[in-house]
Order: sequence, then structure tokens, then C-alpha cells
Amino acid sequence: MLDKKNSIPLHLQVRNILRNEILKGTYTEKIPPEYDLMNKFSVSRATIRRAIRSLIEEGVLESRQGLGTFVAVRPIEEWLGNLSTFFEIIKEMGMTPNIQVLSQEVVKAPQDAATIFKTDQVYRTIRLRLANDTPVVLETQYYPLDIGEKLANFDLNNVSTYDILETELGVSLWEAKQTIAAIIPTAVEKRLLALTVEPCCALLSKRLVMDHNSNPIEYEKSIYRSDMYAFRINLTRGRKN
Repeated sequence: MLDKKNSIPLHLQVRNILRNEILKGTYTEKIPPEYDLMNKFSVSRATIRRAIRSLIEEGVLESRQGLGTFVAVRPIEEWLGNLSTFFEIIKEMGMTPNIQVLSQEVVKAPQDAATIFKTDQVYRTIRLRLANDTPVVLETQYYPLDIGEKLANFDLNNVSTYDILETELGVSLWEAKQTIAAIIPTAVEKRLLALTVEPCCALLSKRLVMDHNSNPIEYEKSIYRSDMYAFRINLTRGRKN
């Protein structure tokens, strides 16, 4: 369980294990009492209390007077296969969504966006998505200039860009291609997402949205907190005739 020869302090090792167990669903409501955790990890009560206090400060756990320590958050689950908006997903989880614009401007296209849109310049928006005031996703979206110049006329705080594209601009969002991979976030990304765990990893989602003529409409690169977000998909096994 714990590596007492590791340079990482014991209370941080306990914190990391507890967080992972919460993420995996081992604990969904209340975590075990301090005495049980002391026996489980073979550490002192002070070590357990430091680990728990750290998770409380991060918003993962909450202490209820006279009742114990409870799980305060659960991973946000997004079903793949649907072009659902962030607001729809978060509200279905019973949480309050919030989206903050960090920047929106015309920029030189990075190599991948330049290849997709076949242009040297694109319109870029960077936004931070929050659930119950906790940052969960840092999204960067690229658009062709003709669409981006129209988006510039809208306030993109707390709105769905899909709704604006479809309702206000009359753009048809027909299909999307998406890839998801694990990454190590940069120092800036960690700060914006309030990631304090070391070592730290996140999920990078790349999604290309196209219209019914297969024209690229939006290219999004989003960094998800891996401790707060999970992707789900239904699979069926093909049957031989």
C-alpha cells in the first residue's frame, strides 16, 4: 500500500490512495473511521488526519459534525456518442454549471488547426468550465474566420457555443470525431484547473465538429481533470449470421 522509502510524505500517499478509491467508486458516501484507516495503512492518527484535511481543503471530502467524513464530489460522467452541451451534462448531474471566457481572438493557427481549416489564421476562444464553482475543464476552441468573426459579437460567458452556432448563426452540427488521451498538464493548466496533486495527469480531448457537408466547423482541444471527469460509452458485440 504505502512505500515508506518513497520521498513522498506518508500523508500525501494516503491522500492519493483515498482520492483514487473515491474516483473508482470504492467509497461513494462515507469513508471509514480514522481508526480503520490507521489499521489499513499502518500509520498514525496524525497522518490520517492530515490526509483527510487535505482532501477536505480540495473539496473532495466534507466533514459533518458528529456524523463522520463524507464524499463531497463524484466524477462528472459524459456519454460519448452524443453532441451534448456542458450545461446539459452538469445539470443532469444535479450540479450548477458555469463557463468563464479567458480569451477570444484571431490567432495564428497551430499546425493541427491549420491542417483542418486550411488557413494560417483562425478564431480562438479559451474558456474555463466549472461545476459547483470547481474548475473541471479548460477548453480551447478554434473556428474558421468567417464563423469566428460572427461569434465575436456574442458574450461567450455561460453559454453553449453549440446553441449559438445552431440557433443564432444557422450552422448545422452534423457529426463529430473525438479522441481522448492522458497527458501531463503544464504549470499554467494545473493552476487554472486547481490541480495540486503530484504527480499529476489529465485527459486531453480533441474533437472536430463538422456540418452535413463534412466542412469543419469547430476544432476543440479540452483538458479535463481526471479526478473529476469520466467518459462513458455503450458497446455491443456484433453477431455473426
